[in-house]
Amino acid sequence: MRILDKYITREFLKVFTLCVFGFILVFLLVELTDKIKYYFEHNPSGWLMLKYFLVKLPGYLYFAIPLGILMAGMLSLLMMARNSEIIAMQANGIDALSISRPVAVIGVIASILMFFANETVIPWSNSYSEYIQNVEIAGKSDTTLFKKDQIWIRSKDSVTFVKKFDKPARTLEHVSIVRWDPEYHLTERIFADKAKWWNDHWMLYGVNKISRTPEGKFEVESLPSMRSSLQKPPDNFDRVEKIAKEMTLTQLGEYIDKLMDEGQSPTRYLVDWHDKLAFPLVCLIMAALGVPFAVKVNPRGGGVALGLGLSLLTAFSYWVVHTIFIALGNGGYIPPVMAGWGANVIFGLTATILILQAGT
Repeated sequence: MRILDKYITREFLKVFTLCVFGFILVFLLVELTDKIKYYFEHNPSGWLMLKYFLVKLPGYLYFAIPLGILMAGMLSLLMMARNSEIIAMQANGIDALSISRPVAVIGVIASILMFFANETVIPWSNSYSEYIQNVEIAGKSDTTLFKKDQIWIRSKDSVTFVKKFDKPARTLEHVSIVRWDPEYHLTERIFADKAKWWNDHWMLYGVNKISRTPEGKFEVESLPSMRSSLQKPPDNFDRVEKIAKEMTLTQLGEYIDKLMDEGQSPTRYLVDWHDKLAFPLVCLIMAALGVPFAVKVNPRGGGVALGLGLSLLTAFSYWVVHTIFIALGNGGYIPPVMAGWGANVIFGLTATILILQAGT
């Protein structure tokens, strides 16, 4: 069996290498087509373009590898079946589970490698490629890459919302402050068009203030300016809010904890956290899905073409289902764990059932 496993592995890797190279070329063509106007507008050097695509390469591989495993699993085994090799294996008592073992092992190894890549090189690739595109090619300021808005600050008796922080001007725009008493009754609501840092405090400008009197009535007043009790200096607002694809699982978990401490809902980031954990397993799932189709499909009369079509259809179906689950999770319609793992569960169970049926 060890000789047979080596043979199946060798044939699989031949097709897998060609498939991965093919998918990378497709991704490159799509990228070039999508941003051709952008590159003509800024006219970057050839070296800068090459640098950008080299940095993007790990991201291309991250999506090309699962597709390559699925297609290589089907096509390599179908080509063996076309040469009657699968029939010879089955005639000698080798079932579908034994045939699928080398492919499954490759799927496990690929899943492990993708998980570690997702914790190391992939976040760097996503972040640095954005930097090259926006700063080195487009010539934008580095600060334009970072989002410093929608800031929430929570304390035991108040919540402060800042729509936007302008670092160079050291100002806050559209500041809203709500205060309450120990019984959680509203005592004050302040809205200011702008806040500016002066020495050791914030000054609010264009203020609309609503205060609750001891008699329970509300008084409204408009003020040109007033001193704010907000204690955080501008340096505390200079935070870098990275998108999930530029963070590792640990960084994303810490960011989720930070959002919860600030009283914000971390639902979208919880979905991304589970997605990062679940997606690498797609390599094993795709490896498992490729075997039963290859074993059952008649290799003659267009069997290889049918296998190619099934590969693409399966990959497309997984991506559609996965995208739907993620969208439902981001919208709060399903729990984040279900959003991240839903497609894996559905296609993983399907692969298991098909392999067991192919072995009978």
